Amino acid sequence: MKSVKLIDFSSRHDQYIQNPDGSFSHMDEAYFESVKTAPGTWRILSSGDFSYLVEGENEALAIDTGYGAGNIREYMQSLTEKPVKSVVNTHDHFDHTANNGYFEQTFMSQETGRLATIPSPSFAGITFPQDYKRIIIREGYIFHLGERDLEVFAFPDHAAGSIVLLDRRERLLFSGDELTEGEKHLNGGLTSFAENLRKLAAHRGEFDTLCAGQGHFDAAVIDRLLACAEYILDGHEGKIPRPHKFRLPEITAPDGSRAYHRQMPHPEDMHFDGEGADMSYLRRVEYAGTSITYDIRLREK
Repeated sequence: MKSVKLIDFSSRHDQYIQNPDGSFSHMDEAYFESVKTAPGTWRILSSGDFSYLVEGENEALAIDTGYGAGNIREYMQSLTEKPVKSVVNTHDHFDHTANNGYFEQTFMSQETGRLATIPSPSFAGITFPQDYKRIIIREGYIFHLGERDLEVFAFPDHAAGSIVLLDRRERLLFSGDELTEGEKHLNGGLTSFAENLRKLAAHRGEFDTLCAGQGHFDAAVIDRLLACAEYILDGHEGKIPRPHKFRLPEITAPDGSRAYHRQMPHPEDMHFDGEGADMSYLRRVEYAGTSITYDIRLREK
């Protein structure tokens, strides 16, 4: 395995993180836990959103890298006998790209390549490698892992360069932060979102589960979102949503300071809370068991 220097988190030693079991760790302590969710497939928590490890007969591929302390590639290699050399990023956000430098090469879309591994404010003082090898991929690219292929589909909305990956063998779709259970807030146009859903709907007979940054979900999420998007495009505009503020839980560390949660955004990194914003261009539609909030100015884009 490539020898790499650990990313130095020691400047944030005094910052506590609360773990899923309620215990606390210092921010510079390596923390990994994994669950095997399908044959040759692991969901891994370090800090931030989940990463995944996908094993074929010849090699294993990492999907996203989290932003926790410790060498995530080394941890992934402990789970499989197949070589773990490469990672693919579903999009550029820091909780998916921070630890790319531990891998020999990183695959990403062109848009992601321009923004990957830009640290969030809560990581000020920590140096993250930016000079790792980046390989730009586009829709249609296929990762051949040995008796197991992952096909890339472009799906930009949550982030400009988002991709999803279809694993036909295990009937999984690795969907990053684009497709997950719950209300969908569109950053881009409604028409392009619907077009991307239709593209995936053409392959719905090939996957059953979404492996997302927030966890695993039934792939019927796609069916519901597409039905809702089509309903809006048929002329049902919806209502202006009520202003709301996304509130992070207040967690008190053992020393009395405010602690982070291992799976939630850090308060310093929140850039929009909805309060005081102009909501007049937004519409929210509930249909088919889900809801979509979109900007009417971007409806046809």
